[in-house]
Amino acid sequence: MHVGILTAIYIGLPLITQFLFAGFLSGRSRKKPFLLAGIYLRVLALAGMGYTLSISSSSDLRGLLFMIFLWIGIFAVSGAFAGISYTDLMGKIFIGPQRKNLLIFKQFISATCMLVSAIVVRHLIIDFPYPENYTVIFLTASLLLFIAAFGFLMIKEDSVDADNLSGIITIIKSIPHMLKSDKNLLNYILLINMASLGITIIPFYVVLSKAIYGLGRNQIGNFLLLQFLGMILSSLIWNWVAKRFKFKGIFFGCIIIGSLLPIVVIFFSRYGLGVYQWIFFIAGFSISAYTISLQGILLEISNNDNRAIYAGISGTLSLATAIFPLIAGTLIESYGFTLIFTIISPLVMTSLFFLKRINCGNP
Repeated sequence: MHVGILTAIYIGLPLITQFLFAGFLSGRSRKKPFLLAGIYLRVLALAGMGYTLSISSSSDLRGLLFMIFLWIGIFAVSGAFAGISYTDLMGKIFIGPQRKNLLIFKQFISATCMLVSAIVVRHLIIDFPYPENYTVIFLTASLLLFIAAFGFLMIKEDSVDADNLSGIITIIKSIPHMLKSDKNLLNYILLINMASLGITIIPFYVVLSKAIYGLGRNQIGNFLLLQFLGMILSSLIWNWVAKRFKFKGIFFGCIIIGSLLPIVVIFFSRYGLGVYQWIFFIAGFSISAYTISLQGILLEISNNDNRAIYAGISGTLSLATAIFPLIAGTLIESYGFTLIFTIISPLVMTSLFFLKRINCGNP
């Protein structure tokens, strides 16, 4: 249940709040200040989590859980706030083929750095006792994110006309018209609702591992290493796919892997941890494809005038992504992993229908 709550906060809360941020940010002449504000809030959240864990041994359990949920909530919401600004900047600065090259290269660099981080984190988790290990991890992450923000400070952003600033009520009233007039937006929302189930179920693979094999510190490190290795290697494959089939081709791969993986998890769980851990390597392929194509397709079906609004609407209406982790946690507790994982596979596969109906007009 705690895994379900944490996943809902981390994944679902940003989606719910994106629409409010989109209404606030749409029509703003410059987005970079708000991007930086979101980043600095994440710096605060990481530092706060590190401090909270440092005093966890002397804290009340309920109070400790509340603070952990709070810091993760701040981290998630600030990411949504920064994410809309980031997407808008991406759309204005990079055009056409530049987007595919950037998104894939960015994913490759990001996954490579995460692999290095995972190696470091694995050693910290093993070599230091709890809570010192996680305290060091979160405080270090806070410092590195603060340093990384200097890269965004150096990006030059041109101001745009801010006369089309709309109130949140006006935007809410316009949603039905937007969905009716732009079938791309409607199909995109339905696509991410169904396809995201294959991503949000991944934390429960760790829960299943704990239920069957126990969960030692070495296992967590191995899971991270394999997942990030899968993300790195798959970036090379998705680059090849993008040249021939564009972002829709990458998302097709995400759907196929995401729909088959729950069944593979059930099958691999019968053959010991040495086999089971490789599902996280396969999950890395799905996560990488989802990250690249989700943003890429949004950039392709939107323009400078509606991009922030589209990001907010699609995020807010991703109800399955927000609610599913809570439902999955409850259902797994009552009916077990096998039934729920089996149900997930055909649900993810249905997203192929919506992917086919999306028309990415840009090259």
